[in-house]
Amino acid sequence: MGAHMSNEIIEVGEDTEVAIVLDADGNPVAAIVDDIVVATGADGTIVDETIDILDADGNVVVEDEIVSVYDADGNLVVEVEETTVA
Repeated sequence: MGAHMSNEIIEVGEDTEVAIVLDADGNPVAAIVDDIVVATGADGTIVDETIDILDADGNVVVEDEIVSVYDADGNLVVEVEETTVA
């Protein structure tokens, strides 16, 4: 009667790196944010990487997202990329 619950363990990790772009006078003019989320289970791995380029006011100018799916053997099954320009 109850719902079937899977015993599969899924591990999730995230890593974010930020780089600040400076002009010749040392003033910040942009930032690049690279955020990677990885989810791994018995059936494979999903990697979602988002790269945002922000202007000096913190507005997103360009966003590039790549989602990659790997099977249990580490083979790339599908990869989708979407780029948005504001």
